[in-house]
Amino acid sequence: MQNPQPVETTLVSSMSVNGKEKPPMREGNQIHQSVPDEEKENNRASKPHSTPATLQWLEENYEIAEGVCIPRSALYMHYLDFCEKNDTQPVNAASFGKIIRQQFPQLTTRRLGTRGQSKAIQVCIQHFRYHYYGIAVKESSQYYDVMYSKKGAAWVNETGKKEVIKQTVAYSPRSKLGTLLPEFPNVKDLNLPASLPEEKVSTFIMMYRTHCQRILDTVIRANFDEVQSFLLHFWQGMPPHMLPVLGSSTVVNIVGVCDSILYKAISGVLMPTVLQALPDSLTQVIRKFAKQLDEWLKVALHDLPENLRNIKFELSRRFSQILRRQTSLNHLCQASRTVIHSADITFQMLEDWRNVDLNSITKQTLYTMEDSQEEHRKLIIQ
Repeated sequence: MQNPQPVETTLVSSMSVNGKEKPPMREGNQIHQSVPDEEKENNRASKPHSTPATLQWLEENYEIAEGVCIPRSALYMHYLDFCEKNDTQPVNAASFGKIIRQQFPQLTTRRLGTRGQSKAIQVCIQHFRYHYYGIAVKESSQYYDVMYSKKGAAWVNETGKKEVIKQTVAYSPRSKLGTLLPEFPNVKDLNLPASLPEEKVSTFIMMYRTHCQRILDTVIRANFDEVQSFLLHFWQGMPPHMLPVLGSSTVVNIVGVCDSILYKAISGVLMPTVLQALPDSLTQVIRKFAKQLDEWLKVALHDLPENLRNIKFELSRRFSQILRRQTSLNHLCQASRTVIHSADITFQMLEDWRNVDLNSITKQTLYTMEDSQEEHRKLIIQ
């Protein structure tokens, strides 16, 4: 039996469609990039930081607002996202702070105290306790969050009290850069049919793991549109001698297990919890990704075995439903947080609840029931 490593390199190197870049190989924690990828990285690194462009970006997305605080770490994450989308080399956090003060010289910095908090809470907020005070995100910005806007400050002022709203830090998947997929099935642990070469199955699993890791890395960078090209290049660029393997029910089941692992990892990096605050721009691209994934797979899997297409379609549709459900729950949680953080509103909600006439409602309900008894009334009230 040949050494699988050279076979894997040969097979993956042959995967190309219309001369486009090939996905890199991953061994352990190292990524072997193709020459076009290396040139791309070198070109990106050669593009210097542009202070005028950053100042223009700050002017378009932020404004002076009395009473509004934004965590420094959150603003810096917005800046990293801007640099990524414009292929610009970012500066460090300290230098970025100097650029902000060029645009907003009246800006001040505040430090949230941790007195009276438990040790665990102090550790949790250690990274987010430094805030820029007097700056807000514009409503027209893709980073808009009501908690960091003029509306949030105006809402607090309308209560007529010194009410403190908890500052929530918008989550970015980029904080998960470097995440590796869990282990895929090992061919040694599988009971393969005699007609299915173990070497080809092992090679396919290595190829597919590299493909899935590339998709995860791309999603973490929020470059969702690139997923379409990766899917097309992998499946339509499959070497001819590997195609017979794809129709095997064993390989199809392996693909299903691997897809489940990939989708679970993507869900974990996009939305760790439904309570995590997400920028509106990220929520929109996640929903768009969930909507387009099925169409991308239909094109990529054209002319491939039907059983393979069926299992990939089924799992991708479940995954898309999960993403839509999570984004909807997240939106509901953010709306609820905004309401609950207002002491006046929560007090009014409590008063309204106390004014509900449960006895009257119970009596009207029991009238519609046949043979209602006293224990039914007590049960409903409880």
